[in-house]
Amino acid sequence: MKKSTKKSILFVGNHALLHKDVFIKDFEKQFEINSLTFKSANPFVENESNKILINDLDVDFNGIYDLNNLTLALSFILEHNTKILSADLIIGDPSEVLFQAFSFARLKENPLFFKQNTHKRLVKDSILNLFIYPMGMLCFDVRKEISNLVYVLKKHQSEVLLLRKDEKDLDQILNAILTEWDKQSIYDIEERIEGLEHLIGKPKELIS
Repeated sequence: MKKSTKKSILFVGNHALLHKDVFIKDFEKQFEINSLTFKSANPFVENESNKILINDLDVDFNGIYDLNNLTLALSFILEHNTKILSADLIIGDPSEVLFQAFSFARLKENPLFFKQNTHKRLVKDSILNLFIYPMGMLCFDVRKEISNLVYVLKKHQSEVLLLRKDEKDLDQILNAILTEWDKQSIYDIEERIEGLEHLIGKPKELIS
């Protein structure tokens, strides 16, 4: 089977999912668009489980909703659903535990020992990460967790952009990025879009 030449976008987390449907109609021919989300069980329905959803495919999750348990579950899920690992662009809120766990799982990092073995030579992560502004940024614990996530992404030489804008402006900025992404360098796009900040990776002025 011939591999699709379309770039792939993955929306990770429930915050990102709020914006996914806005782009399906305009960009589904240009990009392959997927999502990874979490759905809590209805407490009033007997024997209903929490779910991790890959598009419309749901996987039962009976563990605790924390970084360790989710990373372990996602590591297993990704082994059997490698398609979402081929994304060119990942969009998500870094304050969401699901987004953090997905990043740890895809980069094969243990949340308990990610600061060890820093001398090990790692393959540069080729996926572009786009952070939408964190909903939980004011919470100290969440800020610490985001810092750990950034550490791991930096360790793997991941490229990370941050959309530092109000929620009401997010769809317009994402639209501008996706409209030009196939035709221009992300650095050129970054220079023209207010609120788009290079968080990890070489800034434009350092690129030879």
